[in-house]
Amino acid sequence: MADLVLWSVLAIIVIVYGVLIYLIRKKQFLAQHGVTTWGPIIFWRTERGQKFIDRVARYKRFWNGYALASKLVCLAVGVFIMALLIWEATVVSRIPADKAPTPEMMLGIPGINPVIPVVYGIIALVIAIVVHELAHGILTRVGNMKLKSLGAIFLIIPLGAFAEPEEQELQKADRKRRTNVFAVGAGTNIFLAIICVLLFCTVFMASAQPVRENPVVVAIGEDSPAQYAHLGFGAQILSIGGVPINNASDWEAVTFAPGSNVTISYFYGGQELSVTAVSGLALVDVSKGMPASNAGFTVGMIIASLNDTVVHNQSDLDHALALTQPYQTCNVTMLQFDPITSTYDRFPVSQITLASRKDYLLQVDPAAVNDTYKDRGMLGVNTAYIGAVVNAPSNIVQRLAHPFYGAKDFGGFVGASLLFIALPFQGLAPIDSPIADLFVPTGALGWMPVGVFWFIANCLYWLFWINLMVGMTNVLPAIPLDGGYMFKDALSGIVARVKKNSSEKERQIWESRVISIMYMVTMLVFFLIIWQLIGPRLL
Repeated sequence: MADLVLWSVLAIIVIVYGVLIYLIRKKQFLAQHGVTTWGPIIFWRTERGQKFIDRVARYKRFWNGYALASKLVCLAVGVFIMALLIWEATVVSRIPADKAPTPEMMLGIPGINPVIPVVYGIIALVIAIVVHELAHGILTRVGNMKLKSLGAIFLIIPLGAFAEPEEQELQKADRKRRTNVFAVGAGTNIFLAIICVLLFCTVFMASAQPVRENPVVVAIGEDSPAQYAHLGFGAQILSIGGVPINNASDWEAVTFAPGSNVTISYFYGGQELSVTAVSGLALVDVSKGMPASNAGFTVGMIIASLNDTVVHNQSDLDHALALTQPYQTCNVTMLQFDPITSTYDRFPVSQITLASRKDYLLQVDPAAVNDTYKDRGMLGVNTAYIGAVVNAPSNIVQRLAHPFYGAKDFGGFVGASLLFIALPFQGLAPIDSPIADLFVPTGALGWMPVGVFWFIANCLYWLFWINLMVGMTNVLPAIPLDGGYMFKDALSGIVARVKKNSSEKERQIWESRVISIMYMVTMLVFFLIIWQLIGPRLL
């Protein structure tokens, strides 16, 4: 019934919006007030607000310094994002087709991109576009160029704003004033992203404290006992088989027999619940080309024993592997789920030839191998008890409050940055129930209601995320993006210096070559983006 009401309301809104589009196109009095359409999008143009921009633009020394800072930031971010796109193009062959990004994932539009929450996404996107266009408008006036109009964009809901400079004046302006206008849009988005992430981490996440320290499920392995028991993301484990689980160490130390049933009590969404699951150390990832994969082991299977050592937990498996040698053939007992009987039965393969862990590390992390390193056998799997990866609540909030903790070099900083940006893919953005139920605000924000605290915190994270995406996209050297026009002016400036004594005809020839280069770079940028979609599916 609730779904029917929701869809009915949405249908009414779409119909009313369609009627409004019809009236705008047919009634001239709306056009006289600056209301026009382009397809289903409504543009409202006005000259109001220009006095405000003129007042703000009076502080020319500040804004010229701000524009210089924006250009430096755009240059650094542009080089980084191009390097990242090129690097991603070289690794698409390693991405399985089912893990490749989809077209909607490449669009930063709330309601289309499944990762971006609609409410927080719309708020962040509107603000990102408004500050972007406002910055363009201010620097247009700082450069003594006219603003043709200001306006807002609607597609049922407000999508943002725009500042429309006089095109001829913008083209006739010198390169410095023109690049100032182009740079501050993306620069403002990036600066706002930095401010929002600082507030999110140092003010809000630093104030969040766990209600209790029991471990929290942060990932569930496919076809694992946890998945079959319907144990969900965000469940906070209280006990297993009547044994209290007070921390992650208790979780890793369970000793119930592999394949036996255990009762798991947990806290979820404000309630204490329980499920019955099959005990055992389950495979959550199996590396292709490694011994486990070659033997037919798949995710979800349980390792019951290795070389006659019963495997209850990760410590047991580590101990059993520590006693092996590279390329040794070992006895192994694996349990596989039978969907017909809903039981775990013994897998037919009873022996496996291990790989060399040293050889593997030399390929992926050579620094981990030194002269004293003792080699041992390797299965090529990642495991978790019942297939549920857990983490301490204090570690979760620590990761959110200090995303660069432990980063010791540039590579570590980049990796930590990408992990922080990827929080939406890990269920940690937005932070809603059941994760939000595990924390309360303390300190200077202790007075704040929990719902208000998390609403503001989530708004700050998505303001960071959307502004960063808008800024990073706009600095790409591709027309019609701001970065494309900046790159074109930079090339033209280089040519003007190198060919300053050339004739007018030669300068025109070189200018046409600059335009050709811009088209080639633009095509390269769009190819690198599209390649992420089609590359994994072709290779």
